Amino acid sequence: MSANSWVFQAVFAGVGAWLLVMALVFVKLLGRYTFGKWTVDNPNPYAKETFAMPRGVFRGMLTLSLLYAVVLFEVANIQTTGLETKIEQLLVAFQMMIAFYFGSKVMHHVASADRDKSVNK
Repeated sequence: MSANSWVFQAVFAGVGAWLLVMALVFVKLLGRYTFGKWTVDNPNPYAKETFAMPRGVFRGMLTLSLLYAVVLFEVANIQTTGLETKIEQLLVAFQMMIAFYFGSKVMHHVASADRDKSVNK
């Protein structure tokens, strides 16, 4: 077994374990929020959100999963030469996700600041 194949097996085992944990967390959240014991007197306050869960839970799980995978691949890149060319598309996707997320947050704050200025006049 070469060093490169051992690194790949460790990385993919780590990603697989993470995905298993995220699936279990997602099922637990589905049971608590989506299929929870809600009544007419005590309705789910998150019913209009994605999967009837608190806002940002699903997006956060996806972001953390991608971050974890990218970090594992970057650590494996230290041991394996030429790996970065093989996972270049994953790295570009991660960079685009981070840029879009923070860019949209900045634009949200700029728009709300402009709205506050126009209201205070």
